[in-house]
Amino acid sequence: MATSPLFRGFYRARRFALLAPHIDLADPSIAADIAAGQVVLGGRSLLCGDRSPFYVAPPSEGFVRALYGFGWLAHCDASPLPEVRAHARKLVRDFLKLSENRRSAFADHPAVVARRVITWVTHSGLLAEGEDRAGYERLLDQLARDGAILAVYARRSDLGVGRLQAAVGLAFHALALDRVRKAIPSAEQSLDLALAALVAPDGATHDRDCGTVALIAADLVAMLALYRARQIAPPPAITSTLSDMIAFLRLLQHPDGGLTLMNGGGRIPRDLAGEIIRSRRGPASLLTSAVETGFERLENAHAVLIADAGNPPRRSCAGRAGASALAFEFSSRADRIITSCGMPPGADAGIARAYRSAAAHSSVLVDGDGLGTLYDVATVTGETETRLRPLPGAVAPLRARSETGETLTLGHRGFIDTHGYALERQLTLIDAFAGLIGRDRFDDLTGEAPNRVVTLAFHLNPRLVPVRLGRADAIILRLPEGKPGYDQFVFEAPGYQILVEESRVFEAGSPNNRSHCLVIEAEIAGSTEIGWRILPYMPEFT
Repeated sequence: MATSPLFRGFYRARRFALLAPHIDLADPSIAADIAAGQVVLGGRSLLCGDRSPFYVAPPSEGFVRALYGFGWLAHCDASPLPEVRAHARKLVRDFLKLSENRRSAFADHPAVVARRVITWVTHSGLLAEGEDRAGYERLLDQLARDGAILAVYARRSDLGVGRLQAAVGLAFHALALDRVRKAIPSAEQSLDLALAALVAPDGATHDRDCGTVALIAADLVAMLALYRARQIAPPPAITSTLSDMIAFLRLLQHPDGGLTLMNGGGRIPRDLAGEIIRSRRGPASLLTSAVETGFERLENAHAVLIADAGNPPRRSCAGRAGASALAFEFSSRADRIITSCGMPPGADAGIARAYRSAAAHSSVLVDGDGLGTLYDVATVTGETETRLRPLPGAVAPLRARSETGETLTLGHRGFIDTHGYALERQLTLIDAFAGLIGRDRFDDLTGEAPNRVVTLAFHLNPRLVPVRLGRADAIILRLPEGKPGYDQFVFEAPGYQILVEESRVFEAGSPNNRSHCLVIEAEIAGSTEIGWRILPYMPEFT
């Protein structure tokens, strides 16, 4: 129905009315590579030469989604070279020439259609540059079809966050195109409903994906500029939700400007995260606890701790969440120390599954099991989605202050039925210097729990170099070229051997991903507590 000529006629525009702004990061050199036939999208490369990438077999699903989403037009629009800009318009024409049944099935997925509409209206100046009337009409015809599809998606409650992405795209469609008067109020109504259904009061989307929050917030920033250009007051729900989202992103931001790598934060470049957060006007309050979503923050003059209390995502929105319950990341004011693995760009389903598992986070495992499992399910869009099934039993976090510093206590009872133990993780941020004290307790509540092997994993910043001491229970962590006083730390777990294993840590824009992971493995019998700490290394006091 949405793609029928009759229905799409309601979404037909007469022309592009406004040039929508954006805060996307653009690199003209990438546009030059695309014009030369070297297309890198979704973490994969395609050498297509003189052929159009729309007519060449794609290297991955992520590549297809990025290609049909047209986000790469931002790089082309930033290029001053006429031949590069002309090549971008040629690729758009190649897409328009493809019959609908020859396009990839991903071309009509909610997130892809929404991104295509937003990109086209954002870069309409590039698309319409020197275009004849027939080409201009073809652009508007495709936008009418995509707008009709988005109008249907924006009302589908079974699409998860895809519904919110569609509603945002529909709002751009109504604001940036010259359509009938009722278009904007209708799109605003769809967006209001989607925001109410899919954004928690703490500003996070219900998929618990930090990257989704950042990308939606970036779109809302640009949307408010469109409202100002039209001299229309935006709905209060948009401004208040954007304010909540920015506060949530600040909660997840490390002192280096980047977001936590847990739950999709690693796919957001630091520059983009900074632009989104700086877009907030007026004084911004610092959120320290996202109660509904389950992220916590401790901060003092020397360090920052970000932790996941383990609140579950909605089942329909669990396609991107990681098994990060009780995981944490720790930074000094100079650099990150403990982090998560993030997600490799262009990861296929199997690799993405591994990096969403508990082992890819600085968390706790019992007999190799994390506090959540991943399973495949068929969605209403026809694809197979890997969703997180978290174990129930997250305990509300507690905060306390002592002479040492502020303490955050996280708990989880998900292992009681399967392994016989309740978990408690206590994290104390030291006031005097950049240090962290941790205590992981495994409680045998019945007195009958069998022996288990517990694993504590601590993934390191790739810049850190672990150096062994003469003791098996201590490791020196060195930051080459670090600020004096913040360039060496010691990780200690008195009485427990610390293993150093290879790891990978992925953050958008960072060329270095080879890293290490500190691992503590111990067999427990009955209630057990494992203590560890991260302190500045001062040999004179050792």
